[in-house]
Amino acid sequence: MSSYRVIILGSNPATRLCLIRCVGAIEGCRVTVINMVSKLPERPYRTIDTYSKYVDCWFFAKKFDEDGLAKVLLEKCRVDGEKPLLLSVDDDSASLIDRIQDQIKNHFCFSNIDNKTGAIAELMDKVLQKNLAKQMGFQVVESWPVDCIDGEYTIPEGVKYPCYVKGRLSYHSAKQYQKKCNSEDELVNWLRIVAQKNPSPLLIEEYIEIEKEYGIIGYSDSHYIILPGIVDLLDSGHGVHKGVSAFGRVNNFGNNETLKRQIESFIKNIRLSGLFNIDIVESHGKLYFVELNLRFAAYGYAVYRAGVNLPAFYIYRLRNQDISALNTNVTNGFSYVNEKVAMDDVIYGYRSLNDYRHLINSADCRMIKQDDDYDPYMMYRRAIPVLLIKSRIKRLLQR
Repeated sequence: MSSYRVIILGSNPATRLCLIRCVGAIEGCRVTVINMVSKLPERPYRTIDTYSKYVDCWFFAKKFDEDGLAKVLLEKCRVDGEKPLLLSVDDDSASLIDRIQDQIKNHFCFSNIDNKTGAIAELMDKVLQKNLAKQMGFQVVESWPVDCIDGEYTIPEGVKYPCYVKGRLSYHSAKQYQKKCNSEDELVNWLRIVAQKNPSPLLIEEYIEIEKEYGIIGYSDSHYIILPGIVDLLDSGHGVHKGVSAFGRVNNFGNNETLKRQIESFIKNIRLSGLFNIDIVESHGKLYFVELNLRFAAYGYAVYRAGVNLPAFYIYRLRNQDISALNTNVTNGFSYVNEKVAMDDVIYGYRSLNDYRHLINSADCRMIKQDDDYDPYMMYRRAIPVLLIKSRIKRLLQR
């Protein structure tokens, strides 16, 4: 079988590594990594994912720099007689691909929407997503969009307290600006802070107590939708990893077939071709649609280890291979730990070392440590002492 190039890009090495291993397990695939960074380094350095045996080469590109990414792709990643597949692991990278699609579409394959432009960034608006989800029968919390005009936010009428503030767009939306506000005064003060640091469209949502969180990752094109199961997100990170899954369990849909049918209808309605994941929360026994992400999620690696390699469906379709032999059923109850998220919580004081060890010992698989692709974990282990020292110095200086 001829080889096929897959280019994985994004800013998180651990999440890139998860996708690299899914792709690397597919016969004949070669992986190129593009590390998306805020500032291009004077001397290129290797991140843990580039030590994977599946990676052939790696490059840097600057976040939000359309011309810079296009140059890297066209000058360093183009393959004669072949259209490599671009896969992103974060919304900023997915939206950047979207904005340069006219420059690269003759040379690369990437996720798209079956509309006039093929653009997916327009679907990264949470207001649009909620409206589409409601049409498919999903429960959604009440929300109020708000724009920053002349450096100020004006609170819409009807906001209910407590409320929760988040970015309206999936891209250019920093998690550190998400916050629960219990009163109008608290909301006004918080919006003032956000306006000074990161003025961007926001969404104010009615606050609900979340009892459980779920993730559904899948693949879709014009012929079929693959939804292998539902992931129970049982433990999440803190700080820079706020809301990112640290521990979870992959299950089949079981009694949630209605939810599965709703997601299938939702994805068919938007006519997506590519990988996606959907966030669902449960409150007082009701399931609520939270967000659609148009890219790979790290827990997709756990789904792969549980028996279903979703990127394979994408790549098989592009290579005109028969997908009938690919497994679509996960091992029910298969658990995972993202040890990078959990260890960072230990380093920065959010989690005890005993709690970290408990998560590690409870999991069927780990995101970074893999015995037959060991070098990334070895390099990760070497970096931990440095991070611990930096964290302790920072805490001492803050006293």
